Amino acid sequence: MKRLLIISYYWPPCGGPGSIRPVKFAKYLPDYGIEPIILTRKDIAYHSIDTELGRDLKNLKIYRTESLDPARILYILGMREYQPKKWQVPIKKSLNFPDNKLGWIPFAYNKALNIDFDYIFVTAPPFSAFITGYILAKKTDKPLILDFRDAWLEFPFMRYENKFQRRFVSYWERKVIEFASLVITVSEDIKSSLVMRSPEIKNKIYVIPNGYDPGDFSHSTFPEKFTISYLGTIREERNPEPFLLAVEKFIKETGLSSDCVEIKFIGHIEEEYIKLIKKYPYTKIFGHLSYHQALKEFCNAHLVLMITTGDDFFFPSRQNEYLASGLPIISCGFSGGLFILAQAEKQGYPVHFYEYDNIIGMKEIMRDYYVKYKYDKIKRSPHPLSEYTRQNLTAKLTHLLRRIDKC
Repeated sequence: MKRLLIISYYWPPCGGPGSIRPVKFAKYLPDYGIEPIILTRKDIAYHSIDTELGRDLKNLKIYRTESLDPARILYILGMREYQPKKWQVPIKKSLNFPDNKLGWIPFAYNKALNIDFDYIFVTAPPFSAFITGYILAKKTDKPLILDFRDAWLEFPFMRYENKFQRRFVSYWERKVIEFASLVITVSEDIKSSLVMRSPEIKNKIYVIPNGYDPGDFSHSTFPEKFTISYLGTIREERNPEPFLLAVEKFIKETGLSSDCVEIKFIGHIEEEYIKLIKKYPYTKIFGHLSYHQALKEFCNAHLVLMITTGDDFFFPSRQNEYLASGLPIISCGFSGGLFILAQAEKQGYPVHFYEYDNIIGMKEIMRDYYVKYKYDKIKRSPHPLSEYTRQNLTAKLTHLLRRIDKC
């Protein structure tokens, strides 16, 4: 059995998409004759903890190393839950070469030298992990696979605004992707931008999006109250206020009491947006839940809400989970990053796209679905894109690994 070293800074007990993707690959790789070996860091202060995630993975070798990055140092100093603050942004930007996780590189590299493996798979962000993989591959002469969960140079959550930062990132991005044996991205937009800057990689770069695991979903009966769910992080580029204003307008024009409607927010919410959401009496904040709890709560609704401000490199990682809910989707905003939802809509799935500030349009579709709710006409739809199951996507990854062996 071939051994795949998965270098992932994010791994349980950290929750969220950064951990879910490698956990799901690790779950299904053995089915295709690949043994996953995990290299990650020791516990860190983090905003989303999920002690249940990955519990079903058996006989998995996991190596946890020390690190000198801020999240690890805060944990050593006694902090367990980290809540980002707005005043910290300038500090984070000053450390963005290419991120603040450079302090993990020497520890991860030294530990990896003592592990037996056949391939090196690095998932990022943090993008400094790509540098670890590059140095390790040069030393061991083992194939390097890079997994872009987000765009690097266009990273939307911490922009490289300083010209020296952009020059540094451009240098390392080109260096690692040209050296790698295989490059994977979660979207066509990321792939296209990398190929545009480095055309020579076009024959070794592929898209493997985030998927869904059918077994993670169990649909209960619909709730009594007209309910709309949101699953994911709330921050600047996912500000829910336009949608909440649409809900307010819908309630006012239909003469409903705010007690008749519930908007659920499941996932990490930055502090200023907690205050914003709480201004509206029909909202309910669940915060971060374990992955399976979050999916259960999310699916207990009549509609689900997606939010994006429109940048193609804001790629919502939960699109397949939204489709697996079986519920109609309202998208507050649209971009190329929503290509999975757009593909599903073309195949007849009820996805309703609106410009981010189209309050009237979102209000009207809510009114339509409220009528369906009153007459018990809302139905769940099957996921239209079965090729995006986590197992099928892992099969695609193993197929690409075997192509490396033949080269």
